[in-house]
Amino acid sequence: MLKPNSFLVIVGTDDTNTAEIQSSDTKVSLQVKDINPFYIRHEAHESGDFKLFFGERKDSKTVDFDAPINGTSITYSVDRRKLTVRSDLAGAEPVYYRKSDSTVLISNRLDNLIGNSESPDWDAIHCYLSFGYTLGESSFFENTLQTLPNQRLEVDTETLEITKQVSDVTPQKLNSETLPNNGRTFAKLFSDIMLTYSPMVLMMSAGWDSRTLLAPRKSPITLAYTHGDTSSRECTIAKKLSGTIRTDHYFKDVRGMVIDTDLLDEMLELHGHCLWPIWHLSSKFLSEKLCLPIASGVIGARLGGHNGFPSVGTRFQKTFNSLHLMNPKIASKEKIINDVKRSATAPEKFWFTSDKGDQIFSRTATSTTQKIHDTLDNYLNETDDFSFAIEKFNYDHVSRQYMMKQPSMAKPFQGYYSPLSHPDLLKLVYNIPFKQRVQNRLTKKVIAELNSDLLEFPMAATLVRAKQPIFIQELSRILRIIFEKTIFKLKKNRPNLGWFNYEHLYSGDFFETTIQSLKSDIWSKDRMLKTIASNQKNAIDAGSTMDMVCKIKTIDYFLAIGNKATEGGGEVYDENR
Repeated sequence: MLKPNSFLVIVGTDDTNTAEIQSSDTKVSLQVKDINPFYIRHEAHESGDFKLFFGERKDSKTVDFDAPINGTSITYSVDRRKLTVRSDLAGAEPVYYRKSDSTVLISNRLDNLIGNSESPDWDAIHCYLSFGYTLGESSFFENTLQTLPNQRLEVDTETLEITKQVSDVTPQKLNSETLPNNGRTFAKLFSDIMLTYSPMVLMMSAGWDSRTLLAPRKSPITLAYTHGDTSSRECTIAKKLSGTIRTDHYFKDVRGMVIDTDLLDEMLELHGHCLWPIWHLSSKFLSEKLCLPIASGVIGARLGGHNGFPSVGTRFQKTFNSLHLMNPKIASKEKIINDVKRSATAPEKFWFTSDKGDQIFSRTATSTTQKIHDTLDNYLNETDDFSFAIEKFNYDHVSRQYMMKQPSMAKPFQGYYSPLSHPDLLKLVYNIPFKQRVQNRLTKKVIAELNSDLLEFPMAATLVRAKQPIFIQELSRILRIIFEKTIFKLKKNRPNLGWFNYEHLYSGDFFETTIQSLKSDIWSKDRMLKTIASNQKNAIDAGSTMDMVCKIKTIDYFLAIGNKATEGGGEVYDENR
């Protein structure tokens, strides 16, 4: 049975239920289930040919299936006997696929491909629990893969042979323009792209990316929406920002949003994961009340250099390694790479696993870490610019697989727009030197070009206006941290958690009921409950705890589908495999 708002392509012969076949010939069939046209668009022809796109909402009557923008396309030609999968430059909407001797299965949902005898990929699961992503093509199960950014798959429907090609996006020659010129070029292109969209709601913070989306004078953004702790400085500044352009602004406080185990189960059914529950609730609310799609600046990480090496490691490492941009002798390339690898080292033990889970993950820690480091080395070997390699590794994994799940929570509803991940913008950004982009230098120029009033307000984490030099902003950030920690010690209370404040969950039954709902025996419910009971005393916030529990719940969901993971005996983990 297919999951809602999903499809399954079967190449070859398969016994899967065919009640919802939309297109079929003797070699290939397309099945769909409760698809939302704001997320999936498809055309089926009597000849057996079909075309399908999924991802960003498309309001035009026609879709370019051969060059997908902010999504992935699948086309099938009976005459050519070829099925082609194309992912865009962002790669945020992966296709999952699995090949056997007689079939190739392709879907937008991993859970559509998993039977009751699949083997979990424990290295991939270890990586996901540690960092929120799986490496490269891997998924939670062996022999089931996902597409990469800018990738083209061709399936020969006669032989079932799969040909893969990833287009190289490594800049051959970096842009030699000045920072102001690059800011003007990006601002003009971005403004033109924004005008191609229909009305939307901006999911707004007080950050750089939200200001970028808000900046064009002519814009399809009809109102702003902010969720979180509405008493926070972030929300206060966000309201001032939207006020500069006189747009309506809706606020939802997280304490009034019901986050419980039933919600996570609903999300698993609709999305195949339960990350970012507040985004699911907000998307549903905006769909019901305003009938509008959402847009967010999540992907602005490329523009602002957020995925670069200065964002990796401890606070000291981030600060010290940033000095490389001033003088490479202070922080060498080799030191930075070692620091990045140290931060990408999988733990041998988790606080939430049983003895059985400990046994599995203590064995996979070394192999998981080695795979992460080898993958990073592959990125480094593809270019002479190590900063670009680190940035692209982080984008392809953390941003693409984890952060981009925020806007995609709207796909069962009115859909989402992702203007900042338009391929023309990404190509432009790829060719602008990292030194011009890091610490939002290019972003600041773009906003100044489009609407400098948005720089008159500080960022939530700093004390001075955003138009001030980066050095002054960073100094004010340090002073703010020192001030907050001093107040914390004097008053013996929790430091300000900003808008990411879920502390009320500690006083409810969310954590207990969610933990009790877990099925796999690799988890220790007692250990989890005892650890979470001491979290407040140990200054561990509820937001990050909820995020981890949502990852655990997601893995548990897939292990229950591939029930080999819950069987006893040696089949669960083979250390020689």
